[in-house]
Amino acid sequence: MKKTLAALLCLALTVSLLGIMPVLAEEAAAPVAYIMYADSAWANQFWLDGNEYPVTAKTVEITGAGQYTVGLEFAEEAQGLAFAAVGIKNGEALLPGYTIEINAIRVNGEEIAFEKGYTSSDDGVETRMNVYNEWVSEVPADARSFDGKTDDAKPVIVDKELFAAVKTVEIDFTLHQFGVDTAYIMYADGAWANQYWYDGNEYPVTAKNAQIDGFGDYTVGLEFNEEAQGLAFTALGIVNGEKTYPGAYLKINAIRVNGEEIAFEKGYTSSDDGVTTRMNIYNEWVSEVPADARSFDGKTDDAKAIIVDKELFAAVKTVEIDFSLLPVTDVAYIMYADGAWANQYWYDGNEYPVTAKNAEITGAGTYTVGLEFPEEAQGLSFAAVGVKTGEKTFNGYFIDITEIKVNGEAITLGKGYTTSDDGVETRENVYNEWVSSVPAEARRADKDLEGASSIIVDKEAFAAVKTVEITFNYIYGKPIEKDEDAPMTEDEAKAIKENGFHAYIGVQGAVTYVFRNAWNDSYGMNDEEHPYFNRLTGWDADNAVDYGGQFEDAEIKADGEYTVTLTTGDMGFGSTEAFNLLFVSTDIPSKLIKDGFLTIDNVKTKIGSAASKDYTEVDVSGEYAMIKVIDTYNQTSDPFGYTVPAANETIAITFTVSGF
Repeated sequence: MKKTLAALLCLALTVSLLGIMPVLAEEAAAPVAYIMYADSAWANQFWLDGNEYPVTAKTVEITGAGQYTVGLEFAEEAQGLAFAAVGIKNGEALLPGYTIEINAIRVNGEEIAFEKGYTSSDDGVETRMNVYNEWVSEVPADARSFDGKTDDAKPVIVDKELFAAVKTVEIDFTLHQFGVDTAYIMYADGAWANQYWYDGNEYPVTAKNAQIDGFGDYTVGLEFNEEAQGLAFTALGIVNGEKTYPGAYLKINAIRVNGEEIAFEKGYTSSDDGVTTRMNIYNEWVSEVPADARSFDGKTDDAKAIIVDKELFAAVKTVEIDFSLLPVTDVAYIMYADGAWANQYWYDGNEYPVTAKNAEITGAGTYTVGLEFPEEAQGLSFAAVGVKTGEKTFNGYFIDITEIKVNGEAITLGKGYTTSDDGVETRENVYNEWVSSVPAEARRADKDLEGASSIIVDKEAFAAVKTVEITFNYIYGKPIEKDEDAPMTEDEAKAIKENGFHAYIGVQGAVTYVFRNAWNDSYGMNDEEHPYFNRLTGWDADNAVDYGGQFEDAEIKADGEYTVTLTTGDMGFGSTEAFNLLFVSTDIPSKLIKDGFLTIDNVKTKIGSAASKDYTEVDVSGEYAMIKVIDTYNQTSDPFGYTVPAANETIAITFTVSGF
């Protein structure tokens, strides 16, 4: 019976992936776990592949996360060991991201010692944990573990001498849908005397950490032996969260200091090292929201790295944080335009003459989306299934359309593929006659793009449409790592340029270091606590000195010539007689320039009453483009002679932008 179910499942998945006929989730059998095995002579084997082997197998249907036992009983003693693993048929598709934790291994009824393994897949279909695999010399890149760590895992976790003569072998294992992890508070008081980092060291504090075993609500806390004075840094962290709960969101619900709730603003979820998930609570070293920031509400432009008033941490005996760990979700829908483009739907916030049945995507599974038109939609210009931000929320997943109903009747389907036009939205085209060939980035779960097309229906079936429903499988796929050196596409560049950019004049004097830093640097635009960005600033020992001055920055939305200026105040630059730096910082991504989608040139600099000087060096080594006029830290000499402006004189830098 188990073999029959497994065979049916394989057949169902194959048919579904080929797009020949609809296959609904309830028609598919549950995944099956078993022991893959080969003794040293390969005389006693078992693979759950429909063939007969001289062994009685104890397999088990997987119904979700939980504890299971699998086993083998050999007709004759199996001699030695060549290979063994726990396998789950079709686990990568039906149980995406799940992890195996072996709890016990018994040989001939006796428990044996074993080390820690890892969960992976050799073919992207079957989930496995190697027990004995000497062909693997290192942990593979796609390995995963229930505890988020694979650096201590191995492909050989048993001593094969214990398998010299085997009549029976059994393995107990736990299947985890969610990782097991630890949440805690990172903390350093004003003098860095009271700290906590969950790094194995001892600190003068009692930590109340939380074991994370799924999405939900948790509380973490710290109790200091002596009052912690002031605050230098604090954040909420999950030790291996980027691996145990990839893409998940942190949402702080309450912060208590000495038992009293305090006010806080909105933070963001991110990671400094690609391993620990964190939400900064007080981090003054971050001047802007990082590019990898994410938020439970989909917006990060209103989030901050400092969300509390540090004065409330003047004397701290206890601090507690209530928070939620939230799963990634998205929205699937039908993109649609009838023959006259009179009946459309795009899920873009606009109103359309249609009732849409969209679907909340919470992970791999089967979903149905639909449209109902008040009046019959006539003909078809375009249709597709889209997952709004799927390339980010469920990176690498596949859309596989299994059924389309027009006016309640199923229609014939061809073979499609998963792709993205903009690197954000995942889609499978249903009818798109503007695409003449399968794009290079197209993907299918079965890796077979032969015969796939952007048109999988006969548009005659859409002559008069009152309702359309599409059922599809959303199939787990290994995340696609973006090649940062790969050229940006025209669509990506267009989307980035759409909202325009800004340019800001910046300067640093020699000796006295009178400055205006780059907009995204420390003491830059986002430093709300200190208004350094809005004036020239100098230093008197540790005290900031306001040198005044006025700035004229530029907003860049089209091709043209732009000018940014600095007019000094009554103090000028003080005793400064030269510049260390004179530059224009922009929020133009360097990649736009490196890939040829924007150009900055024709830079002219006018200092005081002197004539304009030509000098163009556009630095694209960082995340954002910067025009460097003077940089004594990297230039061997100044590009031209100049005199530092006196009081109430102006520096103007003019440049040309093209590529819009």
